[in-house]
Amino acid sequence: MKKKNGVMLGLCIAVAIVAIAYAAFNATLNVNGTINATGTFSVVFSGNGSCTATTKVGADTPTGTVTATANTTTATLSTSLYTPGDVVTCTIPVKNNGNLRAKYVSSTVSNSLTGTSSPIAVTVSSSTGTNAIAASGTSNITVVIKYNWTGTTQPTTTNQTFTITANYNQAI
Repeated sequence: MKKKNGVMLGLCIAVAIVAIAYAAFNATLNVNGTINATGTFSVVFSGNGSCTATTKVGADTPTGTVTATANTTTATLSTSLYTPGDVVTCTIPVKNNGNLRAKYVSSTVSNSLTGTSSPIAVTVSSSTGTNAIAASGTSNITVVIKYNWTGTTQPTTTNQTFTITANYNQAI
């Protein structure tokens, strides 16, 4: 019987020690402070780019020009495509003027040929792909404009204007 009482007393003491230890480690820690973050985020076109006729199907050579005022985020492309299958590729230089890394997200494209039956396909990509542009680094936006018409009546595809806005986010 004394042995049982000793074991019970030992268990009670052990439970009390565990409870006290749990209470000692179960404290709330409050940390107060201020965090200041500074940085400059500025990714812009650094000037006019260039266009090249990458595919010529008919007799006339497709052409294109890029107008991108330095330190803006919008560029204007003017193209003339003559025959279905013609392709013009334009390259626009991009500069990270900030001190934060930047990552290409997407581009917004609007053109003078609207509607679901537009014969023009436009694809936009960045030379850095999904990689970041370092602070003060450079990159290029590539715009491929293709005449994809398969209909019987050819729409006018000469002297078309496209507006490209490049969208970047801070790379973390």
